[in-house]
Amino acid sequence: MAITIHLPAPYRKFAGNSEAVSVNGNTVGECLRDMFQKCPDLQNAVPPTGFEIMVNGERVFSWDSDKPVKDGDELTIASVSGCC
Repeated sequence: MAITIHLPAPYRKFAGNSEAVSVNGNTVGECLRDMFQKCPDLQNAVPPTGFEIMVNGERVFSWDSDKPVKDGDELTIASVSGCC
């Protein structure tokens, strides 16, 4: 499954200056794990205590990792104040 995770500007430098990362997974958590495998520097940049994600415009949080996603979905990591 192809899922796109869009990154806010402060995180792009940790992903090779990319606006988005293409990942695979059946849940938000699986997609995040795949993103961190592909862009390991992001794992240290993103707050470990949780952050807001939009799934096709619907607000969820990273700790809601069991939320299912499907092929073509778009996730957006919200900007986190104080990041980077």
